[in-house]
Amino acid sequence: MMFPRYSYLALIVVAVVVASVGSYVYASSVLFPVHRNSLPMTVIHIPKGSSIPPPNWVDFTNLSSPTFHYPVNITVTIGVNNTIEWVNDDGIAHTVTSFLVPSGASTFNSDLIFQGKTFTVTLTAPGLYKYFCAWHNWLAGQITVKSA
Repeated sequence: MMFPRYSYLALIVVAVVVASVGSYVYASSVLFPVHRNSLPMTVIHIPKGSSIPPPNWVDFTNLSSPTFHYPVNITVTIGVNNTIEWVNDDGIAHTVTSFLVPSGASTFNSDLIFQGKTFTVTLTAPGLYKYFCAWHNWLAGQITVKSA
């Protein structure tokens, strides 16, 4: 049986796709990890037990108050580490919901992030971003994004 020469290329592509199982690609008897993003990522862990309010917690309704202490306070630079990934290490689902973003920037909302799952966003406008968990507002943070 004779195949057109382009059929062999299609078979090679199909073989590579079939071999791309999980997070590894099989090639030449070597396993290579597949990277989701070529730029470094800033990872924020939502710690185990964080669904329990901290001692002496006062339920602030105004998270933009200057007296509110943000447990997560980081600075990133566009083009360097401005892709942020939250990893939920807790047994309870959480959200990452922005409530303050710079002018011209998009808001973000993860919906529920279940145990072991992640939420990723790339922040492309310089300025201050503030976020919290919609269910546990003591889980809040602010990210300062600097220009490249």
